[in-house]
Amino acid sequence: MSLNSVITAAAALQRLEGVAGVMLFKGRNTIHRQMPFSETRADNLREIISQMLDGYRQVRRSIRQIYLEFDGGVLLIVTQDEAVMLFFLTSRADADLAASAASVMLNDHAAALSTASSAPQPAAQNSPDGIEELVVTSPRALTQITDKAGATVNQWGAVRQCVESVLGKVMGRAQAANLVQRTISEAQIADPYRLNASDVRKLAVSVIEHVPNTSKRRQLLVELDAAMEHLQA
Repeated sequence: MSLNSVITAAAALQRLEGVAGVMLFKGRNTIHRQMPFSETRADNLREIISQMLDGYRQVRRSIRQIYLEFDGGVLLIVTQDEAVMLFFLTSRADADLAASAASVMLNDHAAALSTASSAPQPAAQNSPDGIEELVVTSPRALTQITDKAGATVNQWGAVRQCVESVLGKVMGRAQAANLVQRTISEAQIADPYRLNASDVRKLAVSVIEHVPNTSKRRQLLVELDAAMEHLQA
């Protein structure tokens, strides 16, 4: 089974506000990697995380999320079966939002991930959506890295926060995040961060239109417009 859709979905998670790097792997098979340091360091990190998770599995402890805070940033780990989604977060990131988005992604692609190999695979020459590999050979502030990564994308991260804030009036946060992700999948949007401003607004509206109650839906659309007023068109 092809993992192209999984890779695209994993790559899209890097567009979340404050995410400096992501890595999706299963065993020694790195399915997608976009980290702000060298491949060698990323492989070492994968090995360390794998050993830690194996330790929990050996004592029959099921781990879903791990949050590790360091002086230079945060490592957030979200797991499902053998698949592991790892985030490198800056202080600007919303860890809860990242965890929710990762859980939805892993659940939506569970079938493909279950058949994926755990053995090392040949590295792809280019990432599926043309994302540049950010390799850090000398110390740089994380803000410099994220500024470089975010310079070519739209404001979907801020728009998504508006949408989920409005939906929070009628459903829980996890439900809102799930609804947003499912709307993106239904619309067959590979990467919402590459949409133009008009399509971003249409996507935001289409999420709210899933609310079944007509009067609530109309009120939420009004509130969405008000919440998005401060964003540039």
